[in-house]
Amino acid sequence: MGQHRARAPLVAIRELGTLGGAVSQAKAVNRLGHVVGTSRDGLGRSRAFRWEERTGIADLGPSIGVHSSANDINERGEIVGGGDTGFGDFHAFLLSEGLSFDLGTLGGNESEALALNRLAQVAGHSRVRGAGAGAVTKHAFFVPEPGKMLDLGSLGGATSVAHDVNDRGEVVGFAETRGGQPHAFRWTVADGISDLGTLDGTVSIALAINNRSEVVGGSGRAFRWTADAGIVDLGTLGGRTSCANDVNDLGWIVGVSQTGETDRRGHPVTHAFLRTSDGCMLDLGTLGGEHSSAAAIAQEDDGTVLIAGHSHDATAAVHAVVWTVRLP
Repeated sequence: MGQHRARAPLVAIRELGTLGGAVSQAKAVNRLGHVVGTSRDGLGRSRAFRWEERTGIADLGPSIGVHSSANDINERGEIVGGGDTGFGDFHAFLLSEGLSFDLGTLGGNESEALALNRLAQVAGHSRVRGAGAGAVTKHAFFVPEPGKMLDLGSLGGATSVAHDVNDRGEVVGFAETRGGQPHAFRWTVADGISDLGTLDGTVSIALAINNRSEVVGGSGRAFRWTADAGIVDLGTLGGRTSCANDVNDLGWIVGVSQTGETDRRGHPVTHAFLRTSDGCMLDLGTLGGEHSSAAAIAQEDDGTVLIAGHSHDATAAVHAVVWTVRLP
């Protein structure tokens, strides 16, 4: 423990603002410090945004619908998310070199892209063919090349969602079992969809995978899964529950955890965390409010760690933020 304290990490938090509304949330950051996410605008619409140090927060534009989301950005600046089509549907999109490409669906009227890799391969979820407007049946998808959307199926149940894809084309997310319980899964071309199990015996969700095939997510508490060790509990910041939302290629993990304290309403306080490869879990703090959550991690060339997420400020407003962490 003394060795961890001696590291004296330097943590800075920066508020990214909004598009005119009261709420914004950052979903992803690349190693150039470019951030994407979703914000309310002055008309109350949910809009996809991109943030850069030079330009600040900017709406991605009307070409991806009235309501839109931006969920991931790769090193080339390509962005994925979802947007209204103008015909009552909501479709996954890929924004590349200033052009927005509709990725389509698995036959239903709704899809959303949640992740992409450096090759612009995309993962997400879509309503399946035959599911009516009121149905909730959706399946995870993977787009390995333009114009080709693969249905990844499920673990025997009706629903699955893909949350991340690495540069090897391995996809992770959650899928319902025959008993209707959501379980974390990993999908590969060679092996198809595999159940990664749970920590608590009931439910789990995989939210990220790095290029070493390490998977992180939540099953009551944050977990890391590897082929050798299986699913392992990562602990908390002192509270009962936690969830891991992203992992980089160094094995550093970010997410959200209860701290063991309660807020003014009597609810558990939740804070963003960074877990380094040596097992030290660092509380990233907030903008002055009681809650925060870290969604994504990237590392600049100088070793600085960039973490995107959101935080409550002193007025309890929720704003997108970036933490900058420097470890000696």
